[in-house]
Amino acid sequence: STIDAMAMTTQTPLILLLALWCATASLFLVVPTAQAFVVAPLSHPQLQLFASNGDDGPDTSNHLSHSDIEWRLRPPEGTSRMGRLKIKLGANILRLNSKLKGGDLPPVLCPKGGRALLEAYYKEPGQRKKKIARFGITTSRGPSSAEIDTTIRKTYSIDPPPLVATIAAIIYMFVEPDYRRRNVGPLALEVISAIQSVQAVDFTVLVADDNGTGGLVKWYEENGYSKAPLLQNILGSPDNQFGIAMISPVKVEKGFFDKCLIKWW
Repeated sequence: STIDAMAMTTQTPLILLLALWCATASLFLVVPTAQAFVVAPLSHPQLQLFASNGDDGPDTSNHLSHSDIEWRLRPPEGTSRMGRLKIKLGANILRLNSKLKGGDLPPVLCPKGGRALLEAYYKEPGQRKKKIARFGITTSRGPSSAEIDTTIRKTYSIDPPPLVATIAAIIYMFVEPDYRRRNVGPLALEVISAIQSVQAVDFTVLVADDNGTGGLVKWYEENGYSKAPLLQNILGSPDNQFGIAMISPVKVEKGFFDKCLIKWW
């Protein structure tokens, strides 16, 4: 009948939207807000991490802030063009679904697969916006171990339940030479910690590779990281072969995502 036909016509866009949402929502990993020592259902293999920053000067006269930088969370290097298009489509459908239903999305969404690329964009006065830094990170809650538990206990005087504390990693940090010593590195550490906080991660780990000079290790220590010698093998740097293993608690200030613009996908 005419009425039935009208009803089917009205429902078709909704059915199509639901089908697209089901097909694309599975591309993203949505987890509860970070909490201390949540049980980690996910794991990822050993990683060799080589984190450097080139952002270690005392001059603060030309420092940038979060209000100066646009952060973009992207699929990791090596993602196919089709894979990128699927993730972008999925993100837009999730946004549309949230808008139609009046619900709130998390401040960031990370794709399944365990890794992501964080990029920093900045616009100099009178110039076009350009990419000034990039950072490789993991976004899945990695498995715990006895070495991680012992490190947490000795470093932070915390006694976590066995094999429950979760970790994620910084794989690398790169700031363009013209923008080093402008506070980009510390800002990136804050953003990475906030992103991993949304993924219910407890601690961030990395390997600081400074060719034995100690400068980079000191820089990370000044930004909240501690040496973690028990994690050298786990992080792929036995006997300090590729640098010093380090660890820091994940943290995010209240209202951080209001002052920090992170575009995802």
